[in-house]
Formats: sequence, C-alpha cells, structure tokens
Amino acid sequence: MGLYLLEDADLEALNKAREYLNSAIEKNPDWAPLYLSLAGVWGSLVQMNFESPEIADPKIIAYRNKALELDPDLAGIHNMNAGIAFLTEWNWEKAEKEYIKAIALNLNDALSRVLYGQLLYGLQRPVEALTQGQLAIELDPLNPLIRTMYSNNLISLGDYEAALTIGENLVATKQDHVFGNSIIQMAAFGCKDYEKTFQAAKHLLPLEEDAIKEIEAIFDKQGFVAAYEEITNQMEVVAQNGLLSPIDMAVRYMFADRPDKAMDWIEKGFEMHNHQMPYITSGFIFEPLYENPRFIAILEKMNLPFPKNN
Repeated sequence: MGLYLLEDADLEALNKAREYLNSAIEKNPDWAPLYLSLAGVWGSLVQMNFESPEIADPKIIAYRNKALELDPDLAGIHNMNAGIAFLTEWNWEKAEKEYIKAIALNLNDALSRVLYGQLLYGLQRPVEALTQGQLAIELDPLNPLIRTMYSNNLISLGDYEAALTIGENLVATKQDHVFGNSIIQMAAFGCKDYEKTFQAAKHLLPLEEDAIKEIEAIFDKQGFVAAYEEITNQMEVVAQNGLLSPIDMAVRYMFADRPDKAMDWIEKGFEMHNHQMPYITSGFIFEPLYENPRFIAILEKMNLPFPKNN
C-alpha cells in the first residue's frame, strides 16, 4: 500500500483516468490539481505492478513539479512530496516533514494522516502511527481507501482481528475486491486462519482457472504450505513474462516456508527500487528474516530503522 493507490483500480480504469486527465489539461493547462492527479495515476500504475519504476518515477516527479510551479501552496503537493520521499527516494526525514506540512495546511486531510501513520510504523514509532491512523478513520470513516490503509496500520500493530473485519466488509461489497482480499490474506494469516488466507489469495493470483483448480486440489489434499509451494512455482513463470511485485513474491515464499527464496526477492526489490520496499519492516510477515545478515544489510543500505521484534 502507499500514497498513490486509487480505490481498487485496475489497468483499464487507470488508463481511462490518464486519458481524461490529459484531455482536461489540453482544455485547462494551468490548473495544478490536474497534474497532481496525473502523478497519482502514474504512481498507482507502478504500485500495482502495471508499470516499472524506471518509466513511472520520472513522470511522477515531472507532473508533481508542474503542479508545484502552478500552485506552490496546494496542500496536495506536500502529500505528493511526502509520498515521493517515502516510496521513491527512501528519504524518511523529508517524508515526515512533508506529511507534517500537508496536515498543517489541512487538519482534516485523512489520507495524509493515514499515510503518515504508515511511515511512522516503518520508523518503529507505533504509538504515534496508531494515533494518526485513528484520526484518519475519525475524519473519513466511510472512505474505503482510508479503511484499507488503516487496516495495514492495524496489521502492523498486530490487531489482526480488527483488520480482518475491515477486509471482510470490503469483500462483502465485491467478492474480488483487490484491496479487501489483500487485507484478508495478511490478517487471516496473522490469525492462523489458513483457510481464509488461501481463499483470499486466489483472488490475487493472475493465473488461469485450470491452474487455480490445481492449486485448490493441492490445498485440499496436502495443506497450506504445499499449496503455496505450487503458487510460487506458478508465479515464477508469470514473473518471466511481465511485471510482478518482488515483495508480493517474497510474502508468498514466506507462506510457503521458504525464507531463503523470500530473501532473494527482497534483494530483487531493492535492486529495482520497488515502491513496496519501505514496508518490509512493518507488520510481522518478515520477522523470521530479522536476524538474517542479508536482510540487515538491506536495512542498512536503505537507512531503515531496525524492526522491533516482539
């Protein structure tokens, strides 16, 4: 999760949004929010693995700079600056300063607050993080995107049951809700409910129906770990043919009880400068790697605080 994600957007929706925004800019080229929105669309494309950081990041920065040139006092500029510093530059001090500026300009900015909370979890400041997440929910309790972001805060805190409730409420409105199933997958695993974990995961796999059925049969006969071994086998093939989140792959390998392979994918994420890398110390999924010298080396290179292993 992160700054840019649009609520359960798919590639078609993001491409339409980009088309509409470009059309609007032709008619009104001096309105800063249009450029800021385009930066957000490109951010969503890279965070949802539809585009590579190499292509998307320069566009994000260029559109942000154009918005800044047109309206330097726009509160959303600081939210965008924070997101770039957080997810692209890995500059934690700058990211925090920009989130604080965004909130100071608009105390009711729920999105900046919940995202600031995610940064604070990564900086190992959970009490402050929870406060920001709770304020965001109080400000905008019905917003599915805010609830999605807040659920990640809850997972980072270890409140898996509360996060699971949010995910199940999202899925109740749409069975294949991407964010909802992502929440359920992580929260249910935290609750050791492997059936729910697996059922949610099926909605997140870019595999053909026959492959899904094969994995289901393995789950029924051999259990959770064996099913995830097959999932990772299948996803390794998918990875050869297109964009795939290295951190998502690392999570799948942790589910398959293959921390060595998870570490390989985390290192790939670092090499790719993947936007999900700042979250590797939030939550619980990578705790078995906290004493791994390779994991520690990545944290040192990112200047990311060492996680508190509870």
